[in-house]
Amino acid sequence: MNRKRRLLAAGLMAGASICAVLLGAIIYGGLSKEQSSVTIALLVLTGGGTVVLATLGLDQLLSIHRIAGGEKLPVADYRHTFRLFALVALVLAAALIARRLAVPESFGRYGYFRAAAVDQARDFEPRHIGEDGCAGCHEHKKEVALHDKDAHASVPCEDCHGPGWKHAADPKKNKLPKPKGKAECLVCHRQLAARPGAFPQIRWREHFRFVGVKDMDVACTRCHSPHEPLYMDRDLRKARLHPLIQRCRDCHIGRINEKLARPENHPAIFECSYCHQDIVRDFADRPHKKIECTTCHIFVKQSEFAGRIIRDADPRFCLLCHGNADFRSDSAPPGIDWPDDHLDDVAEKPEDRKKSCIDCHRDKIHKLREVCKHEP
Repeated sequence: MNRKRRLLAAGLMAGASICAVLLGAIIYGGLSKEQSSVTIALLVLTGGGTVVLATLGLDQLLSIHRIAGGEKLPVADYRHTFRLFALVALVLAAALIARRLAVPESFGRYGYFRAAAVDQARDFEPRHIGEDGCAGCHEHKKEVALHDKDAHASVPCEDCHGPGWKHAADPKKNKLPKPKGKAECLVCHRQLAARPGAFPQIRWREHFRFVGVKDMDVACTRCHSPHEPLYMDRDLRKARLHPLIQRCRDCHIGRINEKLARPENHPAIFECSYCHQDIVRDFADRPHKKIECTTCHIFVKQSEFAGRIIRDADPRFCLLCHGNADFRSDSAPPGIDWPDDHLDDVAEKPEDRKKSCIDCHRDKIHKLREVCKHEP
């Protein structure tokens, strides 16, 4: 009897091993080929066969051990498992049928993808029409010219206004949304450690305190025009190239204070004072001394070695800090009502109304810069 049980146990374990090998081969082959319903059925059968045969073989081995110990075993009866296996088989069959009906016909033709998706995507009407699509209708409007010369020149229109395909099809019926609050602007300009230091970013509450804003709900567009946020008085793309201006936060995450002492043997970085020592010393005694040079002399990085720098003299740029507004607090920088009230007070002749702020207020900033001998 024990001999028959050993032979049966050996046969069952051998069958389980063969099923396991087949299961491994199907899995290995199925990873690089299309997994059809037949493949999945074979996976289920070989996997189930491995488990069942291994279980029965182990049962026979345990029976041999128990008989050797003098224990009398009852006659084995597996009828209670028939319903369980029938239920499992029914569920698997239903799953295979459902998969066959649900999986698209073209799935697997190009790997684990639906081949027909390529043709469907090709037939979709583009949601974004691009800069040329916007300029086709708006090229004669001032927004395009203003956008192309200022700091947002590299920002596509649809980044702020959303997809323009419906608007292009029927401009009167489908108006594009306009950013109104702070959230839209802060998507790009909220200060994050992951962003490079050269990218314009702010802590908006600190920024509001700096310019004297008392209403925390005021929108960025009350001071900044989305199309020309810095009111550059010349085209950024034509501004002169300037050596790279580096900041502490370009390398040090969270380093905001640029004036902290640097340790001995710290790598040299380019600063304004290296070439403009006399102006930096003069600026230290002026009312604007707490402002960084690059706040007014806007630097836009273009490579690892250089960028474009703007000396902005547009009055609206100065008014970002000095314009009177109902949302400013008493601690705000000195403000004026421009252009009418202020120019009515100070203009003595018509050409005075065309002057920029620094033509009269140079003493508040710094002395004139001597022309660099390297400039053309």
